[in-house]
Amino acid sequence: MRITIAGGTGFIGTVLTRELIQEGHQVVILTRSDPQRLQNRDAGGNPSFVQWDGENQGDWVSEIGRSHAVINLAGENIGGKSLAELITRRWTPERKQTLRRSRITSTKALVEAVKNSPTKPHTYIQASAVGYYGSHPEREMDENAPAGSDFLADLCVEWENASAELDRLGVRRVIVRIAGIVMSLEGGSLPFILLPYRFFLGGPLGNGKQWVSWIHIHDLVRAIKFLLEHPSAQGVFNLCAPEAVTNSQFSQILGRVLRKPSFFPTPTFLFRILFGEKADLLLASQKQIPKRLLDLGFEYHYPTVESALRNLLTAS
Repeated sequence: MRITIAGGTGFIGTVLTRELIQEGHQVVILTRSDPQRLQNRDAGGNPSFVQWDGENQGDWVSEIGRSHAVINLAGENIGGKSLAELITRRWTPERKQTLRRSRITSTKALVEAVKNSPTKPHTYIQASAVGYYGSHPEREMDENAPAGSDFLADLCVEWENASAELDRLGVRRVIVRIAGIVMSLEGGSLPFILLPYRFFLGGPLGNGKQWVSWIHIHDLVRAIKFLLEHPSAQGVFNLCAPEAVTNSQFSQILGRVLRKPSFFPTPTFLFRILFGEKADLLLASQKQIPKRLLDLGFEYHYPTVESALRNLLTAS
């Protein structure tokens, strides 16, 4: 299968690309960087790199017509790629507009390319996030749960709606609402979460009662491939693990796996001082449930927090 990925050089896209190529698929990555430099760096991996700006139509459009599927993972990092960015990059009005533009504009560019292609891909997979549901202390958030009303919820709603026209074009559209914590040591939020435990200061965030949305990177990538390969899969899917845990339970399991203390809570007010509105990323309560994925028969390799953490940490 020939697959075009927007955002293929990001944290999730890099792992997905690697596994798709290992399975014999041909992968084309749309990138804002210099394609030749990336091609030289990735010579052993065999993806093709094609330049785009994420906004305008260009030579890259021809790749859409040659692809069986398009996967859109494009979007500026919500929290930040480092601890320094996590603290210093506040959600100012300008930053919010950057986050919005990187998602909505790039999605509209891809949809326009599909619309104008004589031969259309049969599948389009669109990234979204658990932020769609907002925060709620108890409510289970399966795919039918309503949208929230905060900044991230509004962003996700607009992001998903930006590709809605594909439904009318007969392209199978799949929306994947990705969990808040994608467990990996190569990216995502887990390396930040581990920091206080490394110094024997680990513990719950805030009161610890908030629900944690999470998934192992290996299961996330497997789920995307699963949906890619199942022609009956259409619409919204929660990409999260089946085990729901509170932040307090998560911290206890993490401490047990690391054999480190896990009873030093970080006060909510401190998060608000350090991160401002961005603290919502860490303190939101999201009991996300992968109902539709389970109904399709997807089987997790790491269904529990402990199995996921032991896989990542006991050999590290």
